[in-house]
Amino acid sequence: MQIKILDGIECQVLKKDGVQLVPCLSFEAMYWKQGPHKKTKHTYQKHVFSFKGKTHWCFYTGLLPRVTKWCEDQGIPVEIVGEEIKIPVQAEPFLKGPGFKEFREDQLKLIDVACKKQRGIIVAPTGVGKTLIFLGIISCYPKLKILILSHTTTITRQTVDELQKFGFKDVELFGGGEKIKKPSKRIVVSTIQSFSKLPKEDYIDYFDCAIVDEMHRVSKQDSMYSKVLGNMLAPIRLGFSATPLKRKEAQLVYEGLIGPIIGRLTMQEATDLKILAEPRLRLIKAEYPQELTTIWNYQDKYEKIRVEGKLVNGERLERGAYTVGITENTARHRQIANLTKEFTDKNQTVLIFVTHIEHGLFLQQEIEKQLGYQIPFIQGSMPQDDREEIKKKLIKKEIKAGISTISWSEGLNIKTLNCLILAGGGRSETQLLQKIGRVLRRTKDKDQAIIISFLDLGNRHLILHTGDQLSLFSDMGWI
Repeated sequence: MQIKILDGIECQVLKKDGVQLVPCLSFEAMYWKQGPHKKTKHTYQKHVFSFKGKTHWCFYTGLLPRVTKWCEDQGIPVEIVGEEIKIPVQAEPFLKGPGFKEFREDQLKLIDVACKKQRGIIVAPTGVGKTLIFLGIISCYPKLKILILSHTTTITRQTVDELQKFGFKDVELFGGGEKIKKPSKRIVVSTIQSFSKLPKEDYIDYFDCAIVDEMHRVSKQDSMYSKVLGNMLAPIRLGFSATPLKRKEAQLVYEGLIGPIIGRLTMQEATDLKILAEPRLRLIKAEYPQELTTIWNYQDKYEKIRVEGKLVNGERLERGAYTVGITENTARHRQIANLTKEFTDKNQTVLIFVTHIEHGLFLQQEIEKQLGYQIPFIQGSMPQDDREEIKKKLIKKEIKAGISTISWSEGLNIKTLNCLILAGGGRSETQLLQKIGRVLRRTKDKDQAIIISFLDLGNRHLILHTGDQLSLFSDMGWI
């Protein structure tokens, strides 16, 4: 099989060879189809090829290591025509700025592997100095044009602040109210939402390096990241995340557009090295309405919640159980309010995560009743400037408690945070790890972090959520 490297975006094979690669470059996809009585799930195989005429198929260049390994395992001989562009490292990693002394050994190791491989993913937990790592990489290429992409204005603004703090001058910011224009500076920091609006002609060959923060967002073929990275010839492509997704589609997409995992620092390693605060898990058995345990079968639960006006579609059964057991569970709200007061009375800061806005509003009311003063509720509709002001007050401990939806589960840096309360349940491992990362930053005054989760055992549907969380905590060695 002959594989021709066309550029930093695509490799090409003959159609007859591409057919052999279908098992390697396919994943199971699904869709829902309305039947006579309800919707049913259907699955099919979907691949990540594009087609060039009738004779050739193409796949992302980042998938070349996966393809060659698969061919080797299958005993298929491979000839590679062409080679990927490699840009020589131009300097040793160096930063000079307030409070910075030198890179740690673990940071230097990740900088080194990124500069050697030039394509791939760095996996490291929140709080280990991820921004310093990619600033160190940028310092190794002082003449290259670099694009830094993220999905929130909070992260992009923090990144620009860090770049300026460490003396990087030729920097421009796109998004977050800033004008979107043709790139003109050496370093461009942008939200993916803003950058994807540019015509590809403005950036196709402008950048030498693309860095994606929170790259687990690069997970679907038809995403904004796929559009941008699939049109960009930048040979250096690096992604950073604490939680790369494990789904086959996500792996094929982020490997193809960026590259495979090339470096890793685990949460346990970072804790052992005293980079992160030591997590201390508290599991609290949630109180719940007694009648919830008696509603076990589908029809009974549907009727109860439909009558209460909380469910209009019988297929949203899990949402109904969540409403009764968590969102509107006043006894559970009081437990969370008492826990919040326990920590704020000791001058410690608390962040409470919820999944649904109505849950946050109920909790805000109960906690304010317990504390005797108002606390903020951060949600997606809140203006960015208001979020920044709340963040500053939490850092200074002028505010000691706050509630947030997932809008603060990524990109939030509050080193002084002492306690995290996972009030909203949920089954997503990625979201759970992102939330936990908010509290693990270590300071000279904080070597431990409290994480509180609830054992929601009042209903079999909520037990599934609890079981998934306990499984993750067990995998991390916390229980």
